[in-house]
Amino acid sequence: MPTPVKTLALLLRLAVLCMAVAPWGIHAATPAGAKPVAVASISILADFVRAVAGDALVVESLVPVGVDPHTFEPVPSDARLLARAAIVFRNGLGLERRLDKLIGADRKSRPVVTLTEGISSLRVQSGSYAGAPDPHAWMDPTLALQYVTVIERSLSAHFPHLAVSFAANAARYRAELTALDTEISALLAPIPQARRRLVTTHDAFSYFARRYGLTLVATIWGISTEAKPSAQEIARIIEAIRSSGVPAVFTETTINPKLMKRIAADANVKLGEPLYGDSVGAPGSGTETYITMMRHNARAIARGLLGDTR
Repeated sequence: MPTPVKTLALLLRLAVLCMAVAPWGIHAATPAGAKPVAVASISILADFVRAVAGDALVVESLVPVGVDPHTFEPVPSDARLLARAAIVFRNGLGLERRLDKLIGADRKSRPVVTLTEGISSLRVQSGSYAGAPDPHAWMDPTLALQYVTVIERSLSAHFPHLAVSFAANAARYRAELTALDTEISALLAPIPQARRRLVTTHDAFSYFARRYGLTLVATIWGISTEAKPSAQEIARIIEAIRSSGVPAVFTETTINPKLMKRIAADANVKLGEPLYGDSVGAPGSGTETYITMMRHNARAIARGLLGDTR
């Protein structure tokens, strides 16, 4: 027969186990009258979902605005957010490798939708993930159109009574993305061919560069910012910048700019305005949406490569 001490210890272990499992294994029901919750892994995807969902859903981002998804560490409140979700959207192509266990498996009551479904991805060219898919497909607005199609299809299947509204919202947003693509092309057109070269803090701009005729010269980090570059790698980056003749290099808003500032000084080039790659901007920044962040990126790159840096 168990002693009182052993019984108490067993009860404590069971209590801790229940607390740990509940947020992961139980899908919390949406209170009557409340809007369903859709969760996206990062803020850019949340903006896409919000554009299609309109006011019908509450849309939340798992990774907060301004936080690097490659190094994001979930906390218990993230599991509680996912427990409230009626539908979850992830990018795929390896972006959520640190989050997929938390997100959990697809199920009928709460599907997990991969937004790069059907997209032919670029491959990482260097670093520890060389040969792996490049997840940053959203950086090409013409591929963002495919994200929107998957979102519309998934929301309409899960909330069929709202399908007409989703279709109208998606059509309107596709027109905005098409106009954005034209605008970015026009903003970058004046950059001469010899200066159409890009150096950024991490490799998030391959799709952008391919779409708009830029060449990626170097990045401090590869596809992920998890590993610190060696002194030899930094020296190679500085030499690549010097030999390429680029007038400016660029930091990104989710990454500490300290190392890029030092590299720019050592290479004797200007530091351009920060770019948005893995997150939209904070409220009040003027870059709170995908469209405004991409417009900012195009203007900042054009100014930097034309020599008009701050």
